[in-house]
Amino acid sequence: MANLPTIEIEMIGDTVCAWTWVGKRHLEEAIEQCQDRAKFERRWRSVFLDEKFMGDQTKPHLEWLAGEYGEDVAKLMAEKKLELFTMGWAKGVDFDTSRPMADSTRSHCLIHYAGTVSLDVQERLVEHLLQVHFKDAKNVNDVNVLLDAAKEVGLNMEASKRAMEDPTLINQVWTEHRRARQDLGVKDLPFFVLSLKGDGSSSKPRSFKHDEPTSSLVACIDGLLAEHQTALQA
Repeated sequence: MANLPTIEIEMIGDTVCAWTWVGKRHLEEAIEQCQDRAKFERRWRSVFLDEKFMGDQTKPHLEWLAGEYGEDVAKLMAEKKLELFTMGWAKGVDFDTSRPMADSTRSHCLIHYAGTVSLDVQERLVEHLLQVHFKDAKNVNDVNVLLDAAKEVGLNMEASKRAMEDPTLINQVWTEHRRARQDLGVKDLPFFVLSLKGDGSSSKPRSFKHDEPTSSLVACIDGLLAEHQTALQA
């Protein structure tokens, strides 16, 4: 494992976006299929599903969905007839349609703090937050919900509380949001950026959106590894 190349993966998503959880499962499957050929470093990057929905306001998700995408879409969501459910169930995830829509800024700040502890802790926190929001219908803007999540993954409670309101972290979250929407042109979540880590090759980052199948992600990883081998032989 020590001599394997490292592929860096930026996962751009939001803790209140259901597709983020489905896309995360696709990514995990791809990594599992390729773990004998490469090492992987995953980092969370922030983007807001709805940048207008800020502050302590909450709204039933179905009501928010109807306002954004129409009553027909909200009805299909309530009846679990959208493609989201078919793809989610196939990956072992489900979605409680009674969940609230809320500002996710605090959750993003906590995730970034977790990343300063370790990428493994960050990854476990992201997974836990997605579970408590989509399966348990909890509000990921609620400080107590977030502190419970921090405790679950072993984060310092006082540091976690400070992180949620840290102006520097809030600015970082918004900087990443603007990069995603303006520089990378992200429209659908999640969005993945894959690149080889510091090997001196000419490989350019590869980007994928939320509904890319696992096979496309594996093909991308194989392509990056092929470029790595070519660079080594040059």
